[in-house]
Amino acid sequence: MPKGLLLISGGIDSPVAGKMAVQNGTELLAVHFPTEKITGKESIQKCFLLSKKIGVKKLFVCDLSGQFGEISKKCDHKKYFVLTKRLMLRIAQKIAKENKADFLVTGENLGQVSSQTLSNLAVIDKAVEMPVIRPLLCLEKVQIVELARKIGTLEASLGKEICDALGPKHPATKTEIPDILKEEKKIEMEKLIAGALEGLQVHHP
Repeated sequence: MPKGLLLISGGIDSPVAGKMAVQNGTELLAVHFPTEKITGKESIQKCFLLSKKIGVKKLFVCDLSGQFGEISKKCDHKKYFVLTKRLMLRIAQKIAKENKADFLVTGENLGQVSSQTLSNLAVIDKAVEMPVIRPLLCLEKVQIVELARKIGTLEASLGKEICDALGPKHPATKTEIPDILKEEKKIEMEKLIAGALEGLQVHHP
């Protein structure tokens, strides 16, 4: 049985992506990256409930309050979402390899937000070697909401979700690797990753 690691948020999309993976025969682990010191514990509580509903075997919680704050202060703010997603994928890949997972799963949907363009997704993927599976990539939002309703995650996903508290109002829609690598030189990436993993929590929903 293939094993995947889902990057789960407290929103509507990622639990649906995870459930689709489970329905296709994947053993599913999940990791949640809250910014608890900035936005509180609500997203963590939502992810516990959502993980249980979709059949996650093990949930990792890795707070990135400090890491996101550093990226927000030191890097080009328009590139914030691409830089933070590359950081999350790098950490997720380390967790996945440690737990013998074969691929990463995300709830990203093409063009649903301005940072989720083909250009940006291609740049984000280059942060890792592991395949990144996006089951919802070409679905419309209304289709995703309907799927969430069918699998019973919609109600738990509704409500406050502040995943972009430090993000720009007008994020870059087209980024290129040379520019992103230049931005990443402004931060100590390995130090940020190591610090995040030191506080990693493991739960069994």
